[in-house]
Amino acid sequence: MTNKADLIVIAAAKAKPGKERELETALREAAKPTRVQPGSVAFSLYRSKEDPSVIIGFERWATTKDHEKHLQGAHVQKLMAAMGSILAEPPQIQSYEILDEN
Repeated sequence: MTNKADLIVIAAAKAKPGKERELETALREAAKPTRVQPGSVAFSLYRSKEDPSVIIGFERWATTKDHEKHLQGAHVQKLMAAMGSILAEPPQIQSYEILDEN
């Protein structure tokens, strides 16, 4: 069940040239445990059609506290450790509140 109090997080990651597959693999590996965490409402990955080196993660959390706990998880720490050799630039991460939705 979702509600307007949910926290939306959108993260964009850009792979170094030749590291696109590694980025996708690392994010997919982190997605599985993320989806079963308490408070995880939705987690999806999207690749840019204009720039295939960019993958967007869309996260929806029941509370900010649930998201904060997620960031401390072992799978997130593993992902962050791998990102140094994969990413072309720091990830762009934004949090949003829901204004209007169906």
